[in-house]
Amino acid sequence: MTEPELRDKEQIILQQIRSGNDDVQKITSETTLENHHVTYAFQKLEQHGLLTVSKPDGTVERVIEGQKRVFQHPKQAQLTEKGQQYLEHSERTDLDEYENLSHSELVEKTHELENRVEELERKFEVFRDQVQKLI
Repeated sequence: MTEPELRDKEQIILQQIRSGNDDVQKITSETTLENHHVTYAFQKLEQHGLLTVSKPDGTVERVIEGQKRVFQHPKQAQLTEKGQQYLEHSERTDLDEYENLSHSELVEKTHELENRVEELERKFEVFRDQVQKLI
């Protein structure tokens, strides 16, 4: 299967749809993506045949940040068979990257990832301290 070139945003959206977040609002609330990014990605993914997109009529009621809100039903997407296959293939490809490493390469990769996590944790602590000082 020839896979389309997708950006990280589009891959995240496919994964979100598979996990049940199937409309623009649900995806934006679960990710850092904005409405226009998701809407554009819906169009692109639909052109590639990975999604079917619809705009249900009516309104939807949801609790957002503790408040009940009613708004026009957002665009909704569903994975096509091709979209399912794309996700399965990309996950196998990600695993293949690690399966082909030797033991010493895996150990090195693990240490590298552990160091990155530690660095991110330190940066997050600094960020959290800065936010708490501003509050």
